[in-house]
Amino acid sequence: MTAVLIVLLFLIYVMIFNFSAEDATASSGVSQKVTKWLLHLYYKLQGNTGGLTVVIPAGEVDEAEAVIRKLAHFTEYMLVGLLSLWIWLLWNDKRLRCGAFVLVQLMISASLDEFHQYFVPGRYASIRDVLIDTAGGLTGMLLVFLVSLCIRKSTKS
Repeated sequence: MTAVLIVLLFLIYVMIFNFSAEDATASSGVSQKVTKWLLHLYYKLQGNTGGLTVVIPAGEVDEAEAVIRKLAHFTEYMLVGLLSLWIWLLWNDKRLRCGAFVLVQLMISASLDEFHQYFVPGRYASIRDVLIDTAGGLTGMLLVFLVSLCIRKSTKS
């Protein structure tokens, strides 16, 4: 089980590195495609298809893209926080120590990710993104803590 979690964590870090290594044009292109797909799905589910094709109001892709990009940061690091804490808790039952270690890991990896982007053409480092990444990681950690608490309570009953 631990090996599978470590491989998944490694793959997430590889994915984060690869996304950060894309220049501004490639990164924006991916974000635009994802945003258009999500808006298309949203309007289709709402029944606003305007016939056979989905009509997305002008300018809405650009507005939604910024939100989608930040959600991507949050989600990537939520998975990092979740997997990292899960791995550490499998090795050690000292929850507070494991949580502190993973929090430091999250802040360092988010900072290194932004530092890496600084050297990519058209990209820049953002403290706000480090904070979003860390918040995502903390959310993943919180999920692990809540699930482990529920499991402990159910086994005591």
